[in-house]
Amino acid sequence: MTLTRDHFSLNTLQWITVSLGDSTGDPGSVGWEFDRPSFLARQPIVLGQVRDAGFSSVMLEVLPTQTLQAYARVVADSGLTVTPGYVHIGLPEEFGRDHTGDDEAHFRWFDGIRRRAEESLFLGLDRVFLAADMAPGRPRIDEAAASGHAFDAARLDRVVNVIGEAAEVLTAEGVTPALHNHVGTWIETEAEYDHVLDAISPSLLAAGPDIGHLAWTGTDVVAWVAAHADRISDLHVKDMDLALAKTAREKKTPYFDVMAERFFLEPGLGDVPIREALAELPDDFGGTVLIEVDKPSMEPFESAKTSWAWIAENYPAAPTEAHR
Repeated sequence: MTLTRDHFSLNTLQWITVSLGDSTGDPGSVGWEFDRPSFLARQPIVLGQVRDAGFSSVMLEVLPTQTLQAYARVVADSGLTVTPGYVHIGLPEEFGRDHTGDDEAHFRWFDGIRRRAEESLFLGLDRVFLAADMAPGRPRIDEAAASGHAFDAARLDRVVNVIGEAAEVLTAEGVTPALHNHVGTWIETEAEYDHVLDAISPSLLAAGPDIGHLAWTGTDVVAWVAAHADRISDLHVKDMDLALAKTAREKKTPYFDVMAERFFLEPGLGDVPIREALAELPDDFGGTVLIEVDKPSMEPFESAKTSWAWIAENYPAAPTEAHR
């Protein structure tokens, strides 16, 4: 299909993960700034730079330190609109929780999912990316990334159950979840991603792939998008050094060790066939293509401008009437 520039949005990761690959990976020292009160003052500046780079929209990301109303005001003041956000859910046992026989504890495990549904609806959105939990200390973070390390079929089926329940919570609120793959989680490889999609009805769960993370695992992303095009509601795209990705998989390299290299790149600077994959989307695709640079290869504002320049070079301006 012919995408237009209005299909594209930006995740502001490059402003908050500059030091991510240089850290130890310990909680609180990974360079993640969204949860710090100090980021509140930076948020309007970052959103202004997103706008000045050329983007008209940004991924929904309500800070844990602000109210919905405050977030809505800062977004409105920036002149941007929001596109679907992201929520993740983990296995209770990996957090030392046993919900056996405790229906109340199990119900509350999904409170974060309900909050993201509320945020989405408050900001006028009816879709969200839904992923498995990712945190330092897991084997696919600390030992080997992107290779399906420490695979366990029974655990994957438990992930299916938790994702399915989260999808039910979201759809009951009127929000369509789109399953998101991510290196470092238990939904990492093409086989794992397809397993979860096959196990849960398309009427309950759309697909919301990150084609960069799929490419990191060695997946043919053009073929994957072609095979799943009718189920994709929205997607993340990123570029990267695929030769480095292959070497890192073969050497069983930890996640943050890969990230410490000049691995993640702005669109057009790496080897991921982004344009070819997006060309496989259906003609009536009305979702969001979210540009996401997990760690910028340049200063954050320059990274955003470089990302927009790639969009402007490869996709036409939207017709007078918006496509959505």
